[in-house]
Amino acid sequence: MALTTPPAQVAIIGGGLAGLTLALALYDLNISSTVYEARSEDFDQGGGVMLSPNALRVLDSVGVYKRVRDKSLQFDVLTFKDGQDQTTDEYYFGSEKLYGYHAIRIMRKELQDEMKAMLRERHIPIHYDSKLTSITSDGPDRVEFAFANGQVASAPLVIGADGIHSTVRGTFLPEAKPIYAGFMGINSVVQRSRLRIPDGYKLPATVMAKPGAFLLVPQKPDGSELFIGSQRRFPELDSAGWEALRKDKQKLYDMLQENKTDWPDVVQSALEATPVDRMGFWAFYGIPPLASWLSESKRIILVGDAAHAIPPTAGQGANQAFEDVRALATLLSKLSPDAPLDKAAAQWQAYRQDRIKKVLDLTQQMNAKRLPESERAKLPPGAIWSDQSLTRGDGGELRWLYDPDLAQEAEKWVQELQQAAH
Repeated sequence: MALTTPPAQVAIIGGGLAGLTLALALYDLNISSTVYEARSEDFDQGGGVMLSPNALRVLDSVGVYKRVRDKSLQFDVLTFKDGQDQTTDEYYFGSEKLYGYHAIRIMRKELQDEMKAMLRERHIPIHYDSKLTSITSDGPDRVEFAFANGQVASAPLVIGADGIHSTVRGTFLPEAKPIYAGFMGINSVVQRSRLRIPDGYKLPATVMAKPGAFLLVPQKPDGSELFIGSQRRFPELDSAGWEALRKDKQKLYDMLQENKTDWPDVVQSALEATPVDRMGFWAFYGIPPLASWLSESKRIILVGDAAHAIPPTAGQGANQAFEDVRALATLLSKLSPDAPLDKAAAQWQAYRQDRIKKVLDLTQQMNAKRLPESERAKLPPGAIWSDQSLTRGDGGELRWLYDPDLAQEAEKWVQELQQAAH
């Protein structure tokens, strides 16, 4: 049975940024939800996220943005530098003048903690240590599901916001497995005061030199700390192998220090200041485009990394998850016999898949830009993002990415469906 009214209850599997934002958006639309999170309440994934205007508009719409703005670092431009400290390119992550918001960098935990506090204020239940094991029945009117702790539950609608290794996705698309992109980013955190930063040097910056690209990104509201890192090709490991590498901080440190003398002095000073105990890495996985983000009954819907994992290069992973849930929440609040869930969700999916494809194209160009010189030389023309393509930003070239208001887009789809029905 297609859903023709807003759902009475939504089960959200995954208490990360996408799941929590969805719960807040649904609450504002008078739809109750329950969040189930596999990990414990004190789990900290670590690291920070860069959020651009498209994501901040979503966070603003649910009241989160004003609560986190002062806990974040605001910036607009990522500068590309060469080995001689010259600026070769600029990439706009945000601009209040052009797109309504500066970009921000915020620690993931701070953002998540603020959202969790908002869920508590609104009495939206969130169950920790609730690892989904199976969907026991999908439709026609309800979805029933079970957890590793023996708990069972049901809801008219289940949203899988449980990340790239999504259990929800595995229940109806078992063949869709994450694919390793062949790269990892090795990173650490250093104190800005320890760096030898040339006069007039603009941060955040991506330094391009012979070994590839090195990232220098200020974080903390005062920019006193820098997230630093470099991406490199690396063979895939199994989950035990990745886990062992995560613990082997000395090995990660040694890998980051390779080719130290091939980097300009500002990067060398960052490497000298790198603490071994703060080493980390990010293995780049993606998932092939899925035929559908919806189960057969249309009562299970995938969002965020569960539906489309985007490599971190253009900083759009979390941003696109926020877009997914903002549009979906608005859509669910507008369901009617003229705009039933199956038709509305098909509109949502088509729009979102089209956007994700454009973001992936942009990400691929940015990825190519960060390869070592010897590898970049082998690429066909047009494979590397540059000034000439549509991504610079001081002329507003990124409007396609930063301007859309996803709640408004969703309202348009509903109007189209209603008009088509009459």
